[in-house]
Amino acid sequence: MLKDDVFLALEESRERPISGQELADRFGVSRNAVWKAVNQLKKEGHIITSDQVLGYALSEKSDVLNAPAIRKHIISRPEMTVLTLEEIDSTNNEAKRRLGQGDGRDILIVADHQTGGRGRMGHTFFSPAGTGIYMTLSIDLSEPLYKPERITLAAAVAVVRVLGPYLSEKLKLKWVNDIFYKGKKVAGILSEAISDLETGLIQHVIVGIGLNVRPMEFPEELKEIAGSFDLDQPSRSEIAGRITEELLKLYRNPEDDGFLPEYLEYSMHPEKVKEELGLK
Repeated sequence: MLKDDVFLALEESRERPISGQELADRFGVSRNAVWKAVNQLKKEGHIITSDQVLGYALSEKSDVLNAPAIRKHIISRPEMTVLTLEEIDSTNNEAKRRLGQGDGRDILIVADHQTGGRGRMGHTFFSPAGTGIYMTLSIDLSEPLYKPERITLAAAVAVVRVLGPYLSEKLKLKWVNDIFYKGKKVAGILSEAISDLETGLIQHVIVGIGLNVRPMEFPEELKEIAGSFDLDQPSRSEIAGRITEELLKLYRNPEDDGFLPEYLEYSMHPEKVKEELGLK
């Protein structure tokens, strides 16, 4: 789709203008077609500046979730279905609805806002628009997945690997699904297994990850315990794609226990983790 091609071209050259003629030549279309594609992107919320001489540029402040931009970073599974939504009750719920409708493909669902974000034990996850990433990866287990119960740990390590280099302090992992930064919870993970009622075997695993990426205003009851990464880069689309890629690499690797030392390194209570996993 031309709109997606134009967006990726602008994304790759953030704030460096590209002329309409250059885009037209690159994609073999007219300048008017490029103009229409840019207007479509603007209507979706992307901040794009236009100059008659210099051309088009994607603003550094533009941070709309975009499926092609997310998929670009999922190198090991470029064919994966990526769905972006402005609003949903819960990305985990949407993944389960799709499974219930017979859609068993591997899929990544990413939402800008959740009205019913969930954590473990029935807790809610504050999910305002424009500042966070609320994503669920649904994986088909027709090919056996190594120790499905450890995928939450792999997801936590994936977040650490992707976001750690951008942070001024070390992330901390609280067993089993919370991620802390500067003493406050900034991310949560909710993994759920979907089993076949007849065989009792796990058919799918869905991994929900909620991240407070940009600065945000929390309700009074959360201000003392919740925080955010306070990042202005990279884009939320890049973060979602890179975390997905890292998780897939970690968990499809036959030597999956390799990520456990890394989890223990960042754990708030490593001895408890060892006890829970039966490690010496």
